[in-house]
Amino acid sequence: MSKIKKGQFHPIYLFLGKEDFFIEEAKQLLLRTVVDESDKELNVGIFNMDETPLDRALEDAESLPFFGERRLVIIENPLFLTAEKARNGLDHDLGWLESYLENPSESTVLAIFAPYEKLDSRKKLTKILGKKAVTVDVSPLAEKEARKFLGDMIRNEGFQMNRDALELFYERIENQLSRGMRELPKLFLAGSEDKKITRQMVSDLIPRNLEQNIFELVTQVLNKNTYQAIQIYRDLLLQKEEPIKINAILLGQFRLLLQVKLLSRNGYQQTDITKVLKIHPYRVKLAFQQVKYLSEKVLADAFKGLVETEYNMKTGQGLKEIQFELFLIRYANAMSKQ
Repeated sequence: MSKIKKGQFHPIYLFLGKEDFFIEEAKQLLLRTVVDESDKELNVGIFNMDETPLDRALEDAESLPFFGERRLVIIENPLFLTAEKARNGLDHDLGWLESYLENPSESTVLAIFAPYEKLDSRKKLTKILGKKAVTVDVSPLAEKEARKFLGDMIRNEGFQMNRDALELFYERIENQLSRGMRELPKLFLAGSEDKKITRQMVSDLIPRNLEQNIFELVTQVLNKNTYQAIQIYRDLLLQKEEPIKINAILLGQFRLLLQVKLLSRNGYQQTDITKVLKIHPYRVKLAFQQVKYLSEKVLADAFKGLVETEYNMKTGQGLKEIQFELFLIRYANAMSKQ
């Protein structure tokens, strides 16, 4: 990437990985440096392999630049480099690409963006690409690295966030770099007066995703806060979430809580449960906190109630939208008698 910034170009690049922020940064860097601004309309081609045959991109790559020094050709979504089968029915001339890789145009920079975790190393094309291209890793950062990247970004912009606000920020974006970079401009604008970002700003400006709303919904249900739970549920309906989908996610969450409760009773620690259930350690940690003071019967009753609610929704017994609210009322009444 440093060489690209200096104008030292290789004829073929492979950008491999699924981190949207790094992918977009790389594209914009290529667009800024490979071709002069005045020549972009004639000498830049961007081809999505989900929609366009490969030969269109290769024709462009083999053409001489118009009134400029170089041509930039970007290939997106080359599913043919993976083990997956394309569903669009397009016929891609992979033999032509193999030939091009062996003898690329000296006046073209070909950049292949493969938003995948890995390629199919068994394919001849992939092996040739690995030898001929400069591979740039644009994979998502690990949780610790993403937090450091975002924390550095906040400090470099001259803003302050206390630990509480920062933890809520990381929680809301699920430690995802791309989402964090999308959300930061709102926080910078809100805290521009004194260069401070508060927990309240994070809470107000960064919305929970569906899973986070479900987690909060579960928390309110377990705490017997029926009114708050119904409000969260109705907000989800206003966001066009399907009642059956919401119930299915809740069912999965209560299944997890029940599993954690049963395993912990049998002496399993958090790390053991993570291995047994094969889920993220953070989910197990949160589940431990939620079930600490709850009985197995309470969790089992909730699980059975959600199964019944799902059955009623799928068999058309009353309005789907009110089935969950009926469950909440029954469950809260049952818990008050525990």
